[in-house]
Order: sequence, then C-alpha cells, then structure tokens
Amino acid sequence: MSASATPLFAVLAALLASPPVPATAPGPGHARASAPARARARARTLALLPFALAALAWPSSARAATPPVGPEGPVVEAASPPDGSAAWTRACSQRRPLCVHAAPRTAPAAVVAVLASAERAWDTLTGALELPPPDGDADGRWHTYLVDGVDCGSVTLAADRDPVARFDRAASFAIVDRGAPPGCALDVAVARAVARGSLWRSAPATDEGSARAQSHMLARLVTPCTTGFDDDRTFQNDPERAVVDPGSPAFDRGASIFFEWLDADFAARPGALVEGLWALSPTRTPAAAWRWAGAPTGFDVLRVSLKDALFTDSTLDDVLVRFAVHRALVSPEAHTAWHVPWPAKARRFASPFPVAPTGASYVLVDMAGAPAQAKLRVEAAWEDFGRMRWEVVKLDAAGRAMADVAVTSTPLSTNASMTVELLDGVDRILVIGANVGSTEHPFDPQQGWWEPHGWLLTLEGQ
Repeated sequence: MSASATPLFAVLAALLASPPVPATAPGPGHARASAPARARARARTLALLPFALAALAWPSSARAATPPVGPEGPVVEAASPPDGSAAWTRACSQRRPLCVHAAPRTAPAAVVAVLASAERAWDTLTGALELPPPDGDADGRWHTYLVDGVDCGSVTLAADRDPVARFDRAASFAIVDRGAPPGCALDVAVARAVARGSLWRSAPATDEGSARAQSHMLARLVTPCTTGFDDDRTFQNDPERAVVDPGSPAFDRGASIFFEWLDADFAARPGALVEGLWALSPTRTPAAAWRWAGAPTGFDVLRVSLKDALFTDSTLDDVLVRFAVHRALVSPEAHTAWHVPWPAKARRFASPFPVAPTGASYVLVDMAGAPAQAKLRVEAAWEDFGRMRWEVVKLDAAGRAMADVAVTSTPLSTNASMTVELLDGVDRILVIGANVGSTEHPFDPQQGWWEPHGWLLTLEGQ
C-alpha cells in the first residue's frame, strides 16, 4: 500500500474502531448506548465504507491528506419542525423510514406524491449510489413537512447534533412546498432534500454553497429530468464569481455544473466523487462550539486527490482551468466579458468585473475581416496577489473547440503573452482568464468573501 493512501485508511480505521452512536440512543442518565444501538451505529458506519473506498478507484494519482487547519466553518444551528406539525396529518412509508406531514388543507394527492417521490429518491441515493441514509428523529424515521412558499421546492434543516459520535454528524428533516405539482420539479426538489439529509449526516461542516451545489447535482443525477436551467443560467451569467457562493441559492444550485463535470471526468462511477468528498472530510467540532470545525473542506480533498489527475505534476489549478474552458462550451454558455471584432490595430480591454478565485473571464474575438494566415497577439496583465492562468480556444462556426493553447507565464507573475498562429478555418477565438486563487492562501469555500482581481488584455491582429 502506498504511503499516499494512508490518510484514507487512518480515517476509516478511526471510524470503524469507534463508530458514531446515534443521538437518540442514550437516554437521561445513561453513560453509554445499548448494545442494539451500538450495532446499528456500527452498521451505519460500515455504510460509509463502499463510497470511501470508491475514492481509491479514482485515477491512480488520487490521494488524500490531512489539510492545514483553516477558518471556522458554518454556524451550528438546530432547527425545529413547523409549529403545530405534531397534530398534522401524517403518512409513512411501509418500505423506508420516511414520514410526510401535511399542513391543514393539504390535498391528499400532494401527500401521496411527495411520499412516493421520497421513496424513489431514497431507493436510488442510498441504494445504487450507496449514500448513507439521513438521520431522522427519535422514532427512527426521517420526516418531511408540507407547507407553502418554500424556495425552489424544498429545504433540509439540521435538527440536532449527535453528541456521542466520534466525528460530526447531524440529524435533519425536510420542508417541501406542498404546491409543487407532481412531476420533474417535485422529484428534483425531494431528491435534493434527501441528498442534503445524507450530507447533514456525513459532513455537516460542509459550506453552504458546496452543500447546495452537491445536493442539487445528486438530485439531477438520480431523477430522469432536465430541469433547473434557470439556475444554470444564473451560474453561467456570472462566471467571475467563485464557483460556490453562499450569498445566492440559485447560483449555487447552478454550480452543480462544476461538480457534475468533476464527477464525469474523475470519478470511477456516477456520484462517487461527491460521495468521496463527504467521506474524506470528516470534522470534529467541540461540543460547546457555535461553529462547525473549519477543516478539512471538500476543496482541501480536491486539492490533494486531483494532484497529477490531468498529467504529471498537474494540480487543482490545472483542473480549474479545464473547467473554465468546459463552461464556455456547454449550454448555456458562460457570459462573455467582451465580444469584439478582429483587432486590425492593437486594442486594450479592461475587465468589466473583477474575477474571484475559481472564477473566470471570457473575451470572444471574431475572425471576420482577418487576412489570410493571420495571427493574433495576446498580452494579459492582472493585479498582484492573484494567480491567473490564460487559455486561448479556437472555435469553428458551430462553436466547437478546434484547439486550445495555454498562454504560459512564470509562477507568481502578473503578465502573460503569446502570438496565436494557424488560424485558417477558425471562426472565433475565445480568450479565457481563470483566477486559480490567491498567492497568499488556498481557496477556502467557507471564507464567504474573496478578493477579486481585475485584468487588462491587449489584442492585436498581425
């Protein structure tokens, strides 16, 4: 076994040696849980094993290590079910530990539709994808409450922390919009709620932006629906922002594009990358703390696990550059900062919006009017303390990539330049500037704010 794999097995050994015990097991005055409760806890811990080991099936270069301690994580909050819900009509599954509670005057058909949707999502998420099932209430069931006016159809809230578990773990419940019509929108909303419940159990310290994006990604994976394009457009219309941003739920749901791309390119099977992120980022938060522990984060895991994933000595920086290219070529396309005609004379362009770490800017150049055997001189400069990488993509008339070329620069440089040649048959040229992070510290999705940086781009046809 390689030394690089040791941290993963250390985590698993710690989990298996002292399995988390459900918060509902001990009662007042009990020093430890009963034998059946310990058995159930060990079974739940073993449920982590398949998808933790799935991380080892990533490219042979993938490995995990303990990242440095970062800032504090999200606030620890314990929510309560809606007032009066104990008296609401309740319907429970005969196959799964699920119950749906309906506010007064809810149509019975809505209750049946939500329960059926929850069963389907539960079956796939905890079955085929092997996610750990969400932790529910003291009765052993996971509860969903139907009310009016829930943003994007559903939300999943943490109910309480497990005070006995060796690693952080939280029980949860879901609130679903009872007005959502049966069909794809409801199925995605309910699947997202179940996936977020699994995340609360597995890695409750996950930042809100990543949690929204990953839960939505899993929901779209397990439902045969093509919904959520409004969220995708919100994400693609603002490419200069960090790929996860807790200030906008719609943007973060659209950021599922990022995790879908990572999963498709680097996971051994569908969903395995996100499952691996959860399994490899356990945290230990002191009982009296008001914030979850700040490390490790999912990006800490990506930073180490994706080393050498693209080519020898490649890093997460290279992965972020490849994603910046990817999001320019999918539908909906990323918004361009500038779309300009062929620059017969040198022209200089400034960034309309500064670029945050993990974000990118796009400048599209039309080839119409360019002479035969034309060349394009590209010179980029950017602000200090930001690490930017530039890429030039040659596009055909259908918008497909014909070739892409990296604009090389030295480490910690604030400028890069090159002359782009072999442009015959090219319809447009896309110049991409990707901010791969600060020069001072790694990207931390829990920071909540990031220092964006501006750029200047000079283009000249030759």
